[in-house]
Amino acid sequence: MPPEAVRRLVFTVHAGVGAGIALLALVTTLAQSQSWPPRLAAVAYASAIVAVHLLAFGRGRVAHPLLVLALQAGLGFLPLLEFGVSWSLLTAFFAGGVLLALKPIVAIPVWALVAGFAGVLSARGAPPAVSVLDGLTGGLFVAVAALAVFGLAWFARLAAERDEARRELTRRVVAEERLRFSRDTHDLLGLSLSAITLKGELTCRLIESHPQQARAELMEILAMSRKALADVRSVAAGYRELSLDEECCAAAAMLRAAGIEVVVERGPAELSGPLATTLATVLREGVTNVVRHSRARRCELLVCTGNGVASLMVVNDGVILDEEPDPVQGAGLRNLAYRVGLLGGELAAGVQADGTYRLRARVPLRPEAQRRRRLAEFPGGAGKSPTVH
Repeated sequence: MPPEAVRRLVFTVHAGVGAGIALLALVTTLAQSQSWPPRLAAVAYASAIVAVHLLAFGRGRVAHPLLVLALQAGLGFLPLLEFGVSWSLLTAFFAGGVLLALKPIVAIPVWALVAGFAGVLSARGAPPAVSVLDGLTGGLFVAVAALAVFGLAWFARLAAERDEARRELTRRVVAEERLRFSRDTHDLLGLSLSAITLKGELTCRLIESHPQQARAELMEILAMSRKALADVRSVAAGYRELSLDEECCAAAAMLRAAGIEVVVERGPAELSGPLATTLATVLREGVTNVVRHSRARRCELLVCTGNGVASLMVVNDGVILDEEPDPVQGAGLRNLAYRVGLLGGELAAGVQADGTYRLRARVPLRPEAQRRRRLAEFPGGAGKSPTVH
């Protein structure tokens, strides 16, 4: 059953039981009254006490419990001056409210006192032979009615909390999906779009002097755009497994097109699945930052495994020390730290003592069964001057 339907059902039963308790008290009260004004007053009081209880406790937690208890006490005890023992059953709403609003160490004694008070009223004036029985009966009615009111209100609160938990879970899922889409769009498309831009600028310079070479560059741009389109579709689908070898080749080609000397060192170990996809994503972001945020002449791409850990390093020269911070690039490094952290790995980035910039990711070859979610803050990026983490 949907949570909203459960809440409606609980509220309906709650209202029915509350109205039933009020009617039990009204039957005797109306029979004892000889005129209509007291009868109308009794109906108004009973309706008010049921309405206050349902408005306060019928939908979950109450905002101002002490105020509600004061209203219930007034509507439950003041009419006793007019209607006497026949009204004592309606004090159960106050006793039930106390059980809901106050701590058990206070609520239980108050509940017992209210039930005992009703029992004393019921026993007063009766012959000795029946006074004890009448007192026990009256007190028991109030105690049980208070427990019924408490139980139904507690179920209403539980249903409200369950519905709120479901809504919160839905909000978290939506927020996580938005973050995933943002991370994937940034990490997967950054290299492709940078390469298309770079190739487009090169084609503009070659189109008049070297038309055949410009045509070849245009064909490469078309291939890159198709790959970018495939990346967009993979982001929408939710996941794409990347090949680290293919990304190494694509990154080297892009760096060479930018006039940067490239050194690629690739270990013999074969990596696949989430590990290869994560390192390939780190490689994409690192190479994109080299092209965008440095004046690099040389870049090294290093992939190796050892001691149960796979490592990827992107090292470049041409660091721009006085460049203004780029919030987009900072977000890219945070995205990478999140992805690497999911596999129990570490990401470090910063300028080294020799003036080069190094981005390094280390991921266990066998990620932990319980993947850790860690978000790390890495200031700066390629071509800047942050501290190494």
